[in-house]
Parts: sequence; structure tokens; C-alpha cells
Amino acid sequence: MVLSLVISFILTLIIELSISFLVGIRTKKDIIVVICANICTNLVVVYLSNIVQMFNNWDLYIIILLILEVLVVFIEYIIYKKYLDYNIVSKFIISLLCNSVSFGIGLIISYIL
Repeated sequence: MVLSLVISFILTLIIELSISFLVGIRTKKDIIVVICANICTNLVVVYLSNIVQMFNNWDLYIIILLILEVLVVFIEYIIYKKYLDYNIVSKFIISLLCNSVSFGIGLIISYIL
């Protein structure tokens, strides 16, 4: 489970920092905000989803995972709204885009493995 947390966090950070950079987030402070937002959300979601996965109930796992992902989008949006100085693209769009792409890539990686 620890390996899953570490790998997921590193991949998510790479993906979300890349997307953040592509939309124009460049300052050291804003990059730190993106990293901190992911520390607050990713580790919790991966940990909880790993626990739910142990129940071997695919329907429950999908429902919980989708709820957690929606919560992450809103939590990161709130963090970005409060602490991100960047103002070119909507902070909600940044959160939604970053999390949609990282979730999608995570699904693809899970399918391949």
C-alpha cells in the first residue's frame, strides 16, 4: 500500500505540475501551492481507495472513487482560490483539468498493469 501511495503521488505531481506549467503557472509560490494541494488530497484519496479496494466490491469502489475525485476537485479549487496568485485561467478549471487528466492517466496505467 505504501508503494502505491508513493508511485501515485509522484505520477500525479508530475502530471499536475506539467499541466499547471502549460496553463502558465510559473512562480515558485504558485508551484508550491500546487504541490501542497496535492499533498493534502492525493495521499488521502489513494489511501482510502486502497482500503475500499480490499472489499472486492467493484461497484462500491467506483462510487467511492468518483465521490473522492469530485471532492478533490473542489478542495483543490478552494486551496487554489485562496492561495494561488495566478489569475489567467479559472482556478476551478485548473483543478478540474489537472485532476481529470491525472485520473484518466491513472486509469490507463491501472488498465495496462
